[in-house]
Amino acid sequence: MGHPRKVMGNMTFNPPRPHSLRHSFAINTLNAIKERGESRQYALPVLAAFLGHSHYKCSSVYLKVSDAQSRKDLYDFTIWQEWKR
Repeated sequence: MGHPRKVMGNMTFNPPRPHSLRHSFAINTLNAIKERGESRQYALPVLAAFLGHSHYKCSSVYLKVSDAQSRKDLYDFTIWQEWKR
């Protein structure tokens, strides 16, 4: 069976799934580009191709995740994702 959900404070995290690897790849790629001092926006079309997105704007959501510098920012992003559904 799978791993149970983890609760941290008032946030619940689902167990990792294969799709989580895509998210990790995208975030780590964008963070590496940022550390090199290059523009992450220019990398979005290439990243979109790797992720199988039909348009690079679908990949731009990872910019928000990679820019979350504090737990509050990540929490706000999580709430925003829930609100979008």
